[in-house]
Amino acid sequence: MPAPAEAAEALGVAEGESVVQRRRRYLDDEGVVTVSTSWLPGDLAEAAPELIVAEALPKMTFGLIEERTGRRAVRRRDVVALKPVPDDIAPLLDAEAGTLALTMTNQYWDQNGSSTECAIDFLGASRQLTAEYDLN
Repeated sequence: MPAPAEAAEALGVAEGESVVQRRRRYLDDEGVVTVSTSWLPGDLAEAAPELIVAEALPKMTFGLIEERTGRRAVRRRDVVALKPVPDDIAPLLDAEAGTLALTMTNQYWDQNGSSTECAIDFLGASRQLTAEYDLN
């Protein structure tokens, strides 16, 4: 699909350039956990056509990219923010468009410094982000 402005900037491509969009909706017994949208450079679809099929991937996105292209994710940035729920996400999130939701945006870069993926998760109502780390 043509890259929207935010995805184009994150991936270092021109707005409108061909990119891959993958969207997933995660549910549990309490409802919607998150709606996750990933954006990837369009040329990755040639090496990994599974990216454009609406099915679960056999590996995480970056694992598939590394296996097929040799581009290994070596750096990640996470940004947590409150953002208004976009019109296209609202029905999937069971939320009203424009209401604020907690988001987590992940950006991945390969060993050459090129962006391989940018993903934004809109968390469902009353959900929280949790991180746990070993401090050894």
